[in-house]
Amino acid sequence: MRQPGSLRAQRAWCALAGLLLLQCAAAREEIVATVTHVFDGDSFIVRLDDGAKLEVRLAGIDAPEKGQPYADQARTALRSLILEQEVHIAVSDTDKYHRKVAQVYRGSDGLHINAELLRRGYAWVYRRVPPDHPFRELERLARDSGLGLWALPEAEREPPWRWRQEHPSTRVTSP
Repeated sequence: MRQPGSLRAQRAWCALAGLLLLQCAAAREEIVATVTHVFDGDSFIVRLDDGAKLEVRLAGIDAPEKGQPYADQARTALRSLILEQEVHIAVSDTDKYHRKVAQVYRGSDGLHINAELLRRGYAWVYRRVPPDHPFRELERLARDSGLGLWALPEAEREPPWRWRQEHPSTRVTSP
């Protein structure tokens, strides 16, 4: 007999798989590259085959900022998932910092990195993601299970977008 939580998780993963197929089809650009540097829990640099470097921001998620509780753990988690590995990048946009905003998949096994960080509780769903997006369910499941940053006391769980408003700084771009 299945538990209700596992059925919800199964439904979330099925919905996510369908959404990802649509997003890949709608991707403006697809890139295969090697991750050379991880900035924080949701952005990194890749090296292309021609040696060029490109900065990538994970779409749909927002990890804690440097100086926020759980920022170091989120960065470490992303590093352990992708550093020095080949990734497949489905670009959907370019942000104001000229980073490619994308869904990212680990080349060795196809693991969806954006979703995995949410599932493990290392990030929030980005505030502009629609309410019915499958990422919302992944965040909810992590929160309900007390995983990752959701194990912190509630007073320490400030969403990154609020933290950035209260702690404005000049963003340092990649080298």
